[in-house]
Amino acid sequence: MGVIKKRTVLIDTDIIMDHLRGVGNFGTIIDDQSNNTCHLSVISIAELYSNLFPTEYELVEMLLSALKVVNLDPIIAKLGGNYRMKFYKSHGLKLPDALIAATAKIHEAMLITKNLKHFPMDDIQKIRPYSIKNGCPYVQ
Repeated sequence: MGVIKKRTVLIDTDIIMDHLRGVGNFGTIIDDQSNNTCHLSVISIAELYSNLFPTEYELVEMLLSALKVVNLDPIIAKLGGNYRMKFYKSHGLKLPDALIAATAKIHEAMLITKNLKHFPMDDIQKIRPYSIKNGCPYVQ
């Protein structure tokens, strides 16, 4: 995968969690030189706060201030519900992922995630910026 530049992106929770633990390339996605517009769903905020170590709270607050937080609205909620209904039986799609996908679709943002299997819908752009191989991140 090449460098992500000049894009509107929605960052999935897993990318931020990896960044907090010293893994991945989140910094290159949000830095000023990338010229990306970076969004985060309120769903991801809830997921983050349910998985934080006590030492990570301050860093998370700094990260959140660098991202545009996207709230849920009725349009995102309806699309997320439709995604879940369509993909629950075939892919086990969970509601938080359905809502994150709907947020990406409505805001015309590329979803940045490691978990492509969590997002089976083909009407959103998604990309895995790196993978973990032998315990180390590598860019695809």
